[in-house]
Amino acid sequence: MKLHRLRLNHFRGVVEREVHFADNGVTVVEGANEAGKSSMIEALDLLLEVRSDSKSGKVRAVAPAGVDAGTVVEADITCGRYRFTYTKQYNKTARTELVIHEPAPEQLSGRTAHDKVSSILADEVDATLFKALRLLQAGDPTVGDLAASSALSRALDAAAGTTKAGVGDGENDAMLLDAVRTEYERYFTAGQGRPSRELASAATRLEEALALSNELAAAMEQLGGDHARLETLTGNRRELANSLELAKVELSALTERSAESNGLQRQYAEATSAAALLRSQLRLHERDVAQRDASRKRIADCDKGVEVTRRAIATLERKDAEAAAALSDVERELDELRRADTEAASLVRSARAAARSAHLLARRDELAALLARVTAVRTALEAEQRTLAGLVHDRDDLEAFEQLLQTVTITRAQLESAAATVSVHRLGEAPVTVNGVETDDSALAITGETIVEVAGVVRLVLSAGAESASLIDRCSRAERQLADALAESGVQDVAELRGLVRARERAAAEVDNLRGRLMAIIAGADEGELRAELSELERRLEFTAAADPDVLDVEEAERRAGTAAARLAAAVQRTAELRSEHRSIDSELRILRTRCDELVAERVELARQDDEIAGRGGTDHPDDDPDRLHERLLAELSHADSEVCRLVDRIDEADLESLELQHANMLSVVERGEPRLAELGNEIAELRTRIEIRRDDGKLDQVHQAETELDGARGDFDRINTRAQAARLLLQTLERHRDATRRRYVQPFTDQILRLGKVVFGPTLQVGVDEELRIITRTVGGVTVDHDALSGGAKEQLGIISRLACAMLVDPDDGVPVIIDDALGYTDPERLASMGAVLSHAGRHTQVIVLTCTPARYSSVGGAHLVAV
Repeated sequence: MKLHRLRLNHFRGVVEREVHFADNGVTVVEGANEAGKSSMIEALDLLLEVRSDSKSGKVRAVAPAGVDAGTVVEADITCGRYRFTYTKQYNKTARTELVIHEPAPEQLSGRTAHDKVSSILADEVDATLFKALRLLQAGDPTVGDLAASSALSRALDAAAGTTKAGVGDGENDAMLLDAVRTEYERYFTAGQGRPSRELASAATRLEEALALSNELAAAMEQLGGDHARLETLTGNRRELANSLELAKVELSALTERSAESNGLQRQYAEATSAAALLRSQLRLHERDVAQRDASRKRIADCDKGVEVTRRAIATLERKDAEAAAALSDVERELDELRRADTEAASLVRSARAAARSAHLLARRDELAALLARVTAVRTALEAEQRTLAGLVHDRDDLEAFEQLLQTVTITRAQLESAAATVSVHRLGEAPVTVNGVETDDSALAITGETIVEVAGVVRLVLSAGAESASLIDRCSRAERQLADALAESGVQDVAELRGLVRARERAAAEVDNLRGRLMAIIAGADEGELRAELSELERRLEFTAAADPDVLDVEEAERRAGTAAARLAAAVQRTAELRSEHRSIDSELRILRTRCDELVAERVELARQDDEIAGRGGTDHPDDDPDRLHERLLAELSHADSEVCRLVDRIDEADLESLELQHANMLSVVERGEPRLAELGNEIAELRTRIEIRRDDGKLDQVHQAETELDGARGDFDRINTRAQAARLLLQTLERHRDATRRRYVQPFTDQILRLGKVVFGPTLQVGVDEELRIITRTVGGVTVDHDALSGGAKEQLGIISRLACAMLVDPDDGVPVIIDDALGYTDPERLASMGAVLSHAGRHTQVIVLTCTPARYSSVGGAHLVAV
């Protein structure tokens, strides 16, 4: 049995799912917890076992919550010679549909379809093996009752060399054993084997008859000797007569069977030869048909792939054109936004300058009003104070300006060392401009946006990278801080400031001298500071332009500048995205065009191979159409196999060696028994004559009646006891043969487990396997541990290995999928890799399906078919 495809619709929490399984190899179905992986196994069992109109609890349990829809389960399955698609809908609008694809197309529905699949499964699938080869989530890793599997029994018979491959039926053997055990329990107790029921009743009746006979014999003492002798002889003669009659009947039957067996051997040899020839012819024919079908399917796939690829190419070409147009539009918009950003920054600077000017003007007016009241008193100090007021910068100011200058120098050096360098060389007649300046040969560092343009030919915009952009920002801030400070101080550069500071230091000494004399005059008032401040304000106002009434306030200007910067950043991001999309589309177009060319070439090669196979097939059977020839070969092979099986069964039933021994023995029994029977008859006649003569009262009649009753009881007991002993002997023989067969099964099964297990546990691995084919001990490195005492991970690993060993032993025609649900969770990485190798190896011989929420556990399974749900 192989599962090719499984589809679920509205199955509990699964809305729609379809999974295709590899025919051979390992299929790993991966999905998160509660994704419905285990539900797939439940759905398969429901499909194969439960009718669609069932109202059982297991059917109601799979209904979708909150959805008014039926639960649909559909599967593509191969069972023996059948391949079919089986569909059932549960819970709402129940339906059953069966489409048989092989060996002959057929469509069935309803109860007829369910019964047909049940019949196919009963004939083609070993149900015991199908259940045993599963390792379900949170289930016992120990393998189930493998000894009851007929398919495994046949495989182990063949491996042990105890029977011909393909002969024998473990299920029939089990049924025979059950029937014999039932017959045995008619006469004996099941536990201790004591007489019971029919045998006990017959024994009781015989004992009662013997007691009565003995009582009468004591009363007839004078006839006791003759009566005892007569009874003995009568019993002996009766037993001998019964045995002799049975021996004659059996001798006649053995003679007929001996004659038939010789003819059976000749017929078997002829039938085997004919079946082998037909099987070879059918295999060759099926190979050619399969190759041609596969070739034509691949050609159709190639045609479809070419068509799909060309449509995809056309779609991508349209997208490419659209992306190029969009990129052009965005780049134009980007230029406009850069100009708007520059204008917004200019507005901010103007607004800030106007605000500073208004503040200085208000302060100057305030000081002028104050000093006007004391001007007459301070005339003597005006000259020196005016001089000192003009020199407002001291040593601290100089140190601050020098620190700003050092910061500018350092950041500019870092920027120039980190920036990319571009060399521009004019090669033709067309003028080349860099940032609007014409040049023939120049090299420049990219510390900001740089535009290289050849008029009418190309315009190249170069921008600094992320690291350079950061340095540019730092350098700009440092230069802006220095420029603002110089502008605020009213000096051109730091050197000029340094001269002013030295001049102030010289004037300060003179001012201090005058202030000492002035303090006595102004009684502690600090008029100098006020005048110095006024002078400074007037000087600064001289270098400050008058406020423009149309200039925006600072807050509004900064808001507009922020908006312009945000729009510019968004446009830059959009441009980068469109450029990336354009490059991605170009890459996909190249890949698709290459793939299209490969598919066209592959189709040409496949067409050539198809023509070659068609030419070869036509010469083998020129008179037959492939389907007709296949049907004829199948019919002839089926007939030949049936004849071989029939002859094998008859030969096995005949048991020629035993037949010869039994025939010779029965002939000897008959030859010895007839003279002895006549002799006993004469002796009995003489004894009965003497007893009749000596009879003188009614006791003899009672003796005769007791003898008759005893004869009847003994006859009944002998018949029942014969049947009972035969049943006991047959049961003991069958159980002995069953136990011997199971003991023979242990070695090939153990060998297969060791072949796989040594990959995981190392070359020193040994296992103990009982007659039920269960692992009972594991030995590694000379240390033996009971199976029940092993860790959970080791038990799980041995459970998987046992299932894989069983699947690899079974004939492929009898095989079933090995299903592993979320296992190896307790396995370390090294053993995970080894288990991956074991699974990959087993997958070459059988179908393995793995369900897991952690796909990394099975990443080491070579060639695994991965399915994500």
